Amino acid sequence: MATLSLRDVHYSYPDGGGAALDGVTLEVEPGQLVLLLGASGCGKSTLLRAALGLVPHFHGGRLSGRVVTAGLDTREHRPGAIAHRAGLVFQDPEAQLVMRRGDHEVAFGLQNLGCPPAEIAPRVARTLESVAAAHLASRDTGRLSGGEQQRIAIASVLAMGQRLLLLDEPTSQLDPQAAERLLALVTQINRRHGVTVVMAEHRTGRVFAQADRVLVMDAGRLTFDGTPGEAARHLAGSAPWLLPPVTQAFAAAGSSDLPLTACDARTLAPATPRRDVPDGMPGAPAVAIENVHKRFAEIRALCGVSAGFGAGEITALLGANGAGKTTLAQIACGLLKPDSGQVRGAGVRGYVCQNPAHHALRETVADEVAYALENLGVPAGQRTTRVRAELERFGLEQMAGRHPRDLSGGERQRLAVASVTVMRPSLLLLDEPTRGLDGLRKLELAELLRRLAGDGAAVGVITNDADFAGEVATRVTTMDGGRVLADQASRHLLAGGGPFTCQLGLALGCASLDDAVSLLTAAREPSHV
Repeated sequence: MATLSLRDVHYSYPDGGGAALDGVTLEVEPGQLVLLLGASGCGKSTLLRAALGLVPHFHGGRLSGRVVTAGLDTREHRPGAIAHRAGLVFQDPEAQLVMRRGDHEVAFGLQNLGCPPAEIAPRVARTLESVAAAHLASRDTGRLSGGEQQRIAIASVLAMGQRLLLLDEPTSQLDPQAAERLLALVTQINRRHGVTVVMAEHRTGRVFAQADRVLVMDAGRLTFDGTPGEAARHLAGSAPWLLPPVTQAFAAAGSSDLPLTACDARTLAPATPRRDVPDGMPGAPAVAIENVHKRFAEIRALCGVSAGFGAGEITALLGANGAGKTTLAQIACGLLKPDSGQVRGAGVRGYVCQNPAHHALRETVADEVAYALENLGVPAGQRTTRVRAELERFGLEQMAGRHPRDLSGGERQRLAVASVTVMRPSLLLLDEPTRGLDGLRKLELAELLRRLAGDGAAVGVITNDADFAGEVATRVTTMDGGRVLADQASRHLLAGGGPFTCQLGLALGCASLDDAVSLLTAAREPSHV
């Protein structure tokens, strides 16, 4: 019997929009690891919610067809009963946390499942250790970084040990090392213990080759179902941005070989010296931070930090979860005051936080974007024009009248960015802006940030997505333990083999897709020496 079965499933959310699921039929066999791909808003999260019965029992709306999860028909069983057999890690980890302490959050699910009290503490400790979160056991979950919250949310589901694991972008806020450990753990759980895994993911570089099956969704429909190799050939010509970066590079260079991992790419890569693209000189700092300290209760968030964001530059701010990146960004934008030290700079400063739901203050998408202009005192006539242009720029014009909370995760992320860029800030800092974005939207965001920097703005991107940083950054600032390790370093740090190396860097020694394609194309051209 299939672990998960959907038969001709149609579903629409109660807002009256189009079909979120449109005739989906799917059978997932026991022990499979299934990777679910597709553009933001295509129905991936809805499919996972339907598997747990949250659609329609929690979200409402209209559902037809049949969903059977681990032998339970979701028409006849509520999500609480299904949760004994299937666990779901949500796209927004902060929406999943209900307890104040990290270890209490992981224990909460075990208590609801009726786990014997003597077994709870050891299972909590083992699970927190497995996701490198043992140090978060006694921490206040509300004060954790987004990546730390994500680790706790994942641990709370893994601890319950269900036979079906549903993961909605589980690495979206994890630093590269934490993402590597998590995916290795998920693979081990799948291979060694036979747990069935269905994972929706945009950062596919680490997991694509590990999947048994790759499913592709578009506009609520399943459009492809096959092996990773078959999926690579199918997507190379139709939607290459869904593929791992190394696969994209070989496809764009016209290669018949489509490696799925950095290791395979190194085997196929030409023995050609890397051609470095020189970095420009750092711009004059729009905002300079000098010897800043910041503490939250017992946590020293920043320890004597000095850094800057150059006008006309795109600076990627990298570091492990909890390194102090968000605190630094909020101080740079004036949202937090330092305990000591100075922040120098002028002009409008914009900050896009890592949880786009925090930007949802108004009743419609259009009003959300207009809100910032109202606060700046922009006349109503100008507001209308600027709002319309910003919505079109982010592909949100058709959603102008919808409530922000009814959008998909990727759509909410784009709305959050639009609500800040509409102010035309001299400093724009984006905290995990690729969270919930598919590869095509990442490329569009990268182009937007380049245009903003080209107009003279200082742009900072706080990210754990090293592949995106390699595409967009002109400079790099790295942090660890509340301290800056390197400020305004070359972007080739991302290709240097260190802890922040992107997949193209590991495979080809290149920081960006364009550099990689140039390298591969040049190696295929005949020599004219």
